[in-house]
Amino acid sequence: MSEKAEREGLQAESEQGRFLRAVYLAESHGLQKEEVRELQLKALWEMAAVNRNAPGTKRLAQSYGLSKKELREILDSYIEKERNEGNIKPLEPCYDISTGDYLTFEEWKDNLLEKWDKLSVS
Repeated sequence: MSEKAEREGLQAESEQGRFLRAVYLAESHGLQKEEVRELQLKALWEMAAVNRNAPGTKRLAQSYGLSKKELREILDSYIEKERNEGNIKPLEPCYDISTGDYLTFEEWKDNLLEKWDKLSVS
C-alpha cells in the first residue's frame, strides 16, 4: 500500500470519528509517536465521553501506559476543550446502567476513577 493511500485511510478513519481504528492504522504504518499519541488521546475521549464505557476506558488507558492520575488530567483537559468549543453534547447527562441514574460526563468520570481498582478489564 502506498504512503498516500495509508494517509488517506488514516484520515478517513479520523474524520469519521473511528479513532481506535485510526490508532491501529497509525501504529501499523509506523507513524511518528506524536501523531499516534494524539490519536490515542482522541480514542480515549471517544471511549469515555461518547461511549461511556468504563472497562474499555480503563483498558485503553492501561494499554497506552497511562495512570489513573494521567487519565484524569487528559479527560479534564478534553472537558475544558469541548466546553470552550461549545461542544457540550458529550458532557450532557446520559443514562448509566451501573448507577441507574443520569450522569453528566464529569460525574461519570468521577465514578470511573473512584471505582478504578474494582473495574475488571479481562
